[in-house]
Amino acid sequence: MVSVEGEGMAEESMTSWFWDTEVWLPPGYTWESLAQAEHFEYPRFLDIWTYPFAIAAAFIILRYFILTPYVFIPFALRTGLTNNSARPPLPNATLEKVFRKYRTRVPAEVILEGAKKEGLSERQVERWLRQKAASTRTTDVGKFLDCIWQAFYYTFYTIFGVVVLWDKPWLWDIRHCWYTFPEQSIDNDVWWYYMVALGFYWCMTLTHFIQHHRKDSTQMFIHHVLTILLMTFSWTCNLVRCGTLVLLVHECTDIPMLIAKITSLYKRQDLMDKFFVVFLLLWLATRTGFYPLWIMRSTLFEAHVILNWMYPVYYIFNGMLVALLVIHCIWTYFILRIVIRKLGNQEVQDIRSSSDYSAEDDDSVELKKES
Repeated sequence: MVSVEGEGMAEESMTSWFWDTEVWLPPGYTWESLAQAEHFEYPRFLDIWTYPFAIAAAFIILRYFILTPYVFIPFALRTGLTNNSARPPLPNATLEKVFRKYRTRVPAEVILEGAKKEGLSERQVERWLRQKAASTRTTDVGKFLDCIWQAFYYTFYTIFGVVVLWDKPWLWDIRHCWYTFPEQSIDNDVWWYYMVALGFYWCMTLTHFIQHHRKDSTQMFIHHVLTILLMTFSWTCNLVRCGTLVLLVHECTDIPMLIAKITSLYKRQDLMDKFFVVFLLLWLATRTGFYPLWIMRSTLFEAHVILNWMYPVYYIFNGMLVALLVIHCIWTYFILRIVIRKLGNQEVQDIRSSSDYSAEDDDSVELKKES
């Protein structure tokens, strides 16, 4: 039997290995020297594992117990959106399993097998599956609630970000992200800027499984988790200044996209077209413009020159940013391919129904955007 003392030593050894200063910190620094420094305040690691959860709880209360019942739902109903869902079919355990596995794309042989097992005709099985799919589709009000909440947050957070960063030197000269690094204090407003974002993504992650199902729900869940990991990593290594710029150029893109989705629910195709164009231009400007040409150019080609040294975290951080750029390029390709194909066929409605900006049901093909 391993003694308690032996277990403690093993745990301490594992902790020391994971937080190896040669990996996490620039040459000449230790965790103790950074924590005890008097001329600047290094980010406190425990902050990101305490305050964001309190903020996430506040977001959950604000969304589900205040805004949704007293503001969003009354507004949606008064402006003509419907909240009626189709009646579900009679319970059938066999067909429930088939639906969970295939949803509306059930192979013919599976339908035939299910019909034989339940003593039904193939047409009856197909009708049951269609009725089940219709009953699980999110209502217009449900889609509205999801969009309006995110639009509310992203609008607030974008304005908040501009206010916080407007007087920060690294917004106007990105090289200030690297001057004096890592001896950079976290201003109170920057601290809140990070904590609020982390709180929001924890809120979206914790409530993911009670939100309405989308074809890209799994991808969005992964996106939220990766965002939390990237923010946690940048906070731990005091790459917060660069992190604030990444947040600024990413979060603003969601606003016109969400407004386009909301206008589509109200059948305002003219407004939806306009906001979609704004979204497309803003996406191209931020995700394929500012992000690689401004932020990544500095992290890849300026940081190591200014600092005159590199260490493992430098490569890890840049690897994460490159991976994010690859995701941007993939989704930009899909967006442009769909737009060009549909415009070439003069099927504007198909653009909307193939994208994530439409009010079509969750079983239609949706275009997911990544943040």
